[in-house]
Amino acid sequence: MANIRIGIAGLHNHYHAYPFAKELLRGIDGLELVGVADERPEVAQSFVEEFGGSWTTDYAELIQRDDVDAVIVTSYTSAHADHVELAAAAGKPVLLDKPISTTLDDADRIVRAGEKVPVMLAYLLRFLPAYQQVKEAVDAGAVGELVSGFYSIRFPVGAILDHPGAADQGWYADPIKSGGGGFLDHGVHFTDFFRWFFGSEAASVTAHIGSLTYKDLGVEDYGVATYTLENGAIVTVESTWHAPDYFGPLNSPDHASLSGNKGEIELHYQKSPQYEIQGIEEPWIGRRYVDLVGDERYEACYRDLLVEFERVIRTGDRPVPDAADGRAALEMILGAYESHRTGRRIAFPLTSADQEA
Repeated sequence: MANIRIGIAGLHNHYHAYPFAKELLRGIDGLELVGVADERPEVAQSFVEEFGGSWTTDYAELIQRDDVDAVIVTSYTSAHADHVELAAAAGKPVLLDKPISTTLDDADRIVRAGEKVPVMLAYLLRFLPAYQQVKEAVDAGAVGELVSGFYSIRFPVGAILDHPGAADQGWYADPIKSGGGGFLDHGVHFTDFFRWFFGSEAASVTAHIGSLTYKDLGVEDYGVATYTLENGAIVTVESTWHAPDYFGPLNSPDHASLSGNKGEIELHYQKSPQYEIQGIEEPWIGRRYVDLVGDERYEACYRDLLVEFERVIRTGDRPVPDAADGRAALEMILGAYESHRTGRRIAFPLTSADQEA
């Protein structure tokens, strides 16, 4: 069976583009990397020197190449809709980085493109082995019905750079290209996480967003939002770039707490143990601790995402998560921004007035 030949459109979110390329170089059955496009020639050239393939500064040229069968889009966020539409017009499936877009209008463009070709969202948390194991335990009734959740990340903006070797945040701190700062950048992972784990959409949100540590950044470095879900559960997202540096001897910089009516769960990927589950009914009575090692602790998510992308292309199955999932996670974030701006609780779905504010 011939390999599916991959082109990467944009190296702006290099935190995901480079690990995907690393896995492709290491070897994923049925996939190979053949080219990359980025308007910064020095970045694109350096990339192919490390990972192979050819480079161009012309996105359309890459996407329309006869030897490119599918596209990974890791360009800056406001360019996503244009690049996905180019791929859809060329009949090329897309693995799309988060956030899906900066606006719901652009998200809708991507959803429509997803009616022509598979558009799979690269939500890494869904492919972390520890998170998948915990989701299986939740589905098996380990803690009963989930009733509340809290997801928090404390992240230093000094670790957010325009490209490998850059000295500043570049496009990440450009509100037009990025759509927002620390709250959007990581928070959209967590809104998707809660939709995935709780199986319910958001009904309303209240939020506070600001610049606490890096006041001249140009975008926010802190945000906290509490959502009431349609099933009555209440969940909170705290997403930041405001930490002065990495610091987590007692607690993970990235962690989730989940409460059910029959038990509780703590979930991390940067702290040991990675998760603990305590239930009150057999066979979940007592505490279970699990700590994965090696690639399975974190890096495997990039490999497993690519494996699933290849499977979706071969089988024609609907990708999970898809563009509609990306839109829903973004809408939850945009609702939080609107709640902060107006000082009131915002109901979902967002109205036209909410989206235009």
